[in-house]
Amino acid sequence: MNQPQTRQVQKLTIDDKQKFELQKEIFITIRLIDMVEKCAQLADDKITPEKHSQEITKLIERYKNFTSKIDKYDLNSFIKEYGLEDCKFGIDRINKGPPQIKQGNRIQLVVDIMQRFYLMQDIILENKDNPKTQIFKPIVDQLIMFLNRAKTELPPYKSYLEELQQFSKQHLENQIIGVIPEDEFQKFESIIDLAQQSFMTSHSQQ
Repeated sequence: MNQPQTRQVQKLTIDDKQKFELQKEIFITIRLIDMVEKCAQLADDKITPEKHSQEITKLIERYKNFTSKIDKYDLNSFIKEYGLEDCKFGIDRINKGPPQIKQGNRIQLVVDIMQRFYLMQDIILENKDNPKTQIFKPIVDQLIMFLNRAKTELPPYKSYLEELQQFSKQHLENQIIGVIPEDEFQKFESIIDLAQQSFMTSHSQQ
């Protein structure tokens, strides 16, 4: 009686396993680059140019790190072997390299924030004796929005954003009609002065 044949299973060597892991990481990274690039080009309201550049730069560095460990790596061959032909946005970005941040975007943001600070100082001066919440809420909301953008689009600095957000939550949110208490208004003035001085010092040369 014939004995059943034992199926031979080829064992991977350590080198094979390492290469497999590298190829897996390259595959994932190309997919991620493609996803971020599609978001930037097809839904640009979801990601700022600065954030796009930061994310793509990190991913391409990761991609280069992995591919440098494979002898005679070829992008086109890898794409065909692993069925990545649909990653056209990502492949194009890898070939071009990380996008360059336009300095004009930063300059405009700096100008926008400075304008809000100047406007805020005018409103404070005009309404110091009767600081109504409905007057301050719109400009505070705008300033918070721009300072949030500055966190990701400008070099780091002390923005006093958290202090401003805390003040807004305590005295402006859900307050359709009201007056800011005198002692709290003085704290608010101090926050605005410190935030403006810090911003001007940090970004006047942008």
